[in-house]
Amino acid sequence: MIRGNSALQRKEAITASNEFIREIANEPSLGLYYVQEHVAASVPKLMEVKSQFKECTKETHKEIHSLNNSVYSVKHFGGVVPKHLNTIKQKLEQMNARLASKITK
Repeated sequence: MIRGNSALQRKEAITASNEFIREIANEPSLGLYYVQEHVAASVPKLMEVKSQFKECTKETHKEIHSLNNSVYSVKHFGGVVPKHLNTIKQKLEQMNARLASKITK
C-alpha cells in the first residue's frame, strides 16, 4: 500500500506540475514579458546596424556621384582633347622643323 500511495502522490505531483506549466505557458502577460525582453535585447543591436547601414549608404552615394562626374568628364573631354592634342602635335612638328632647319644652316 505504501507503494500505491507514493505512486498516487507522484501522479498528483506530475499532474499539478503539468497544469502549472500549462498555465504559465498560456499566460498572456508572461508571453508579453518574454517579447519585451527580446525587444529590449534586440533593438539596440538593430539600431547600431541601422546606423552603420546609413553611413555605408551615404558613402556609397558619394562614390556614385563621384563616378557620375568622372563619366561625364571623360565623355565631355573625349571629344575635345583629341583636337587639342592634334594641334599640340602640329605645333611641335613645326617647331622641330624650324629647329632642324636652323641646325642645318
